[in-house]
Amino acid sequence: MAEEKRMVDTYKVTHAIHVGDREILFAVDEGKTDCPYMVCYCSWDNPLGIEQFFDAAGSDDYLEMMSEFTDRVQAQLEAVRSERDKITVPLSPFASEHCTPNDYGQSIENKVVVIRAERLRPEYRTADKQLVLAVGGFGAYANARGRAVYTVNLYSGKESRWNREDILGVLKPEYLPDWAKEQLKQILAERQAKHKKQVQER
Repeated sequence: MAEEKRMVDTYKVTHAIHVGDREILFAVDEGKTDCPYMVCYCSWDNPLGIEQFFDAAGSDDYLEMMSEFTDRVQAQLEAVRSERDKITVPLSPFASEHCTPNDYGQSIENKVVVIRAERLRPEYRTADKQLVLAVGGFGAYANARGRAVYTVNLYSGKESRWNREDILGVLKPEYLPDWAKEQLKQILAERQAKHKKQVQER
């Protein structure tokens, strides 16, 4: 079976490199004599998780567009490196020995869980990206048929959706870092205050 071609409008993607929060694409449309080469970004940062293409640049000069492509890749590498340099907590990833196994017969709602390192992009396989609080979703329940688990990252506070199989297990209390304890208290307090306000407004 022939591999399906990835397209951006009428352009066929010939090179794609994913670094950090976006992917850089180089695409070709030989039918466009005035602008056969195109470079753009792609991300999935939306509720539906669908591809979004933006900041496209095109030319009839292959070398110009290939230079644009490599420049964008380098810029993304620098952005990720700068982001990592600002992290103030230990980065060593958590492994299975730090967790109780992901028991599908147990609820993980309101528990600190660990995202499997292999489910993260290579540049993000660090502790600050792994530790999350499971706050809901059908996949968080015991013996659930659903897969979705909604989480809050303990370091960044960012809300995300994962599948239950993306979770390595519940973090053992003795391995919860001090920085995560403080963040957890703050997140729980904020969620409680938000819930209380919603109840009062009903």
